Amino acid sequence: MEQTTYASRLRYLDADDVDDSVVDFTGLDVRGVDGSSLGDLDGFLVDATSGRVLYTVVDSRGWFTSRRVLVPIGHATVDRQKGALCLDVARETLRNYPAFDESRFREFSDEDFRTYEQRMAEACCPDDLDETSAATDAARRHFTQPAWWTAGAYSVDRLRPVESRPYRGESTKD
Repeated sequence: MEQTTYASRLRYLDADDVDDSVVDFTGLDVRGVDGSSLGDLDGFLVDATSGRVLYTVVDSRGWFTSRRVLVPIGHATVDRQKGALCLDVARETLRNYPAFDESRFREFSDEDFRTYEQRMAEACCPDDLDETSAATDAARRHFTQPAWWTAGAYSVDRLRPVESRPYRGESTKD
């Protein structure tokens, strides 16, 4: 019997498929801890089993070599006045995040995904890695469901498997 990997249970949700009663998520500006622009919100990764949103997908608009990165949802807040998704992460920190490559991501084994998340944690919050209890607390903080994410934020039929697809700014030409 084939075992389903954790990464394959994640589903992609385009920003334009999220209820905009909180804010219009389509192409929403993403800002860092210092207020600088980090890129645009491309979408979210949702656990298909629990329905919990786990990651924001940030399109950096090309200011560093990785085109898109995942940021754990617990690091994001919505600033309705500025019309922005604010991260408690700095630009320099995001430069060290592993790239989010949909064509590779769906094929990740559980071990590959743990390695990916470990690299993300090392870039994001290296002080959290010193102790097991600190790492557990950090994991809870990373994936705390935000107050702005409502139960009816999206329709389940809008979730799609993570797969290779063109995204904003990427050419479809070979």
